[in-house]
Amino acid sequence: MKRLTCAIVAAGAFLAADTTTATIIGSTGGGGSGSLDCTGAAASQGVIWPPDHKMVPETIVGVGTDPALTMSSITITGIQQDEPVDALGSGNTAPDGTGVGTSTAYVRAERAGPGTGRIYFISFSALDSGGNQCTGTVMAYVPHDQGQGFNPVDTGQKYDSTVIPP
Repeated sequence: MKRLTCAIVAAGAFLAADTTTATIIGSTGGGGSGSLDCTGAAASQGVIWPPDHKMVPETIVGVGTDPALTMSSITITGIQQDEPVDALGSGNTAPDGTGVGTSTAYVRAERAGPGTGRIYFISFSALDSGGNQCTGTVMAYVPHDQGQGFNPVDTGQKYDSTVIPP
């Protein structure tokens, strides 16, 4: 599995130098002539603030294709998060993600009160007019607060953001 990390500029980010990190996991397609390249992909809003429980649109940006081709589609294939959907102190709102099967993911601007922040993992598939395809996963963050060291810590758990718990 190929794992690449790149810095991106996030609109409204409050990190030093207005950057955040996007990670592409399992990208296929190389970036050579006539191919699609998902290694530069990122979530349109890398940092989501404030945590006001509203749904925030996330599109996939930075997917490259051969200049002679056009992007046909980017489809959201899954949305996961590293906190339970109804985590303690998260506002008891569910689901926390929608948009699978469309070009835009919607994720909830919230995080668990006792945690370090939430990380969303948005998986996608891209297709260009030449029939080339690549897949990847980008991350978007809902920090706990705007203080020093606010970056969420990945719990290592994955919860389906689109599911309403019983």
